[in-house]
Amino acid sequence: MSQLPPQIDIDLDKVEDAGARSHGLDFPRTWASDMIEAVLGSLSFVLNTLWIVLVVIIVSNVVMRYMLGVNYIWIEEVQWHMYAVGFMFGIGYALMHDAHVRVDVLAANFRPTPRAWIELFSIVCIILPMCWLIISYGIPFVEASYNRGERSSAPGGLANRWMIKGVIVLAFAYIGLAAFARLLRVTAFLFNFPRARAVR
Repeated sequence: MSQLPPQIDIDLDKVEDAGARSHGLDFPRTWASDMIEAVLGSLSFVLNTLWIVLVVIIVSNVVMRYMLGVNYIWIEEVQWHMYAVGFMFGIGYALMHDAHVRVDVLAANFRPTPRAWIELFSIVCIILPMCWLIISYGIPFVEASYNRGERSSAPGGLANRWMIKGVIVLAFAYIGLAAFARLLRVTAFLFNFPRARAVR
């Protein structure tokens, strides 16, 4: 009588999650980083509704174009603008949840401490200065667009072009806050400052 091999139960969701998050480091949480992430998370919840609205607009635009023979330029521009808003704020969301694309060919094999130093360097020397530059140059860019009453160059396009340009400033402020929250968690890991929050 032959014996059946033992049956192994595998939770595929856990395997997928482990593979997707294998690159990430789970730095300790702090009170300040948790507060910043809570505020940004609330904004993200609101911004995620944009995707539903965007799908409805795209479907409506397709129906109008192919079934009714009607095409409005301003509807297409609304689509582009909504996609830009979702994409730009999505960068900060991915950074906050450590879900962004990495090139970890070398760093994936490093110990946690060198990887934390790489993260610290990336945030302090690349992300935060880039956010500061884009915000500081972006504000006059938006003001100039507002003062000129800039609108779409397409006939029938959207007015108030300054609004979508203003999203650039807001999105990089969001990215900067997400990076700062991540920085607090990295420094808690490396220097024990601010003090890590006890996890229950």
